[in-house]
Amino acid sequence: MKPRVVLDTNILLDLFYFAEPSQKSLHEALIAKEIQAFTHISIWEEFEEVLARKPFNQSVAQIATIKQTNADLFEWSTLKNSSCGVKCIDPDDQIFVELSVALTPCYLITKDTDLLRLHKRLLQLGVTVAPNFNLSQGLRLNLI
Repeated sequence: MKPRVVLDTNILLDLFYFAEPSQKSLHEALIAKEIQAFTHISIWEEFEEVLARKPFNQSVAQIATIKQTNADLFEWSTLKNSSCGVKCIDPDDQIFVELSVALTPCYLITKDTDLLRLHKRLLQLGVTVAPNFNLSQGLRLNLI
């Protein structure tokens, strides 16, 4: 079974806007389909909103290109109104928690402090939360 991953907005930015070297192995694993990456329309809506804001200032056409180029790297979930019992301080980040728990076992790759703080509670539910994922070395737990 391939590792299942959910990527938060900051990781999507690292991968598809900044081409962040620290996420190179994750990007390679996505492209090679060595992992199952899951997303949700609300995750991409947030990502698109961020890309349109300063300092990114991406046009509608640029945002569409980013989505079209990368959408097939993901399996799109239809998760609706699920409640796993773990609440994130930021309601906009709750989708990452809910989707990850629905996909257990799963990795939630995030640099968001509020999500990283949930790692112990989510681990009990089968979700490993961390800022990096390296398929060849396993998960890097560089937690705060």
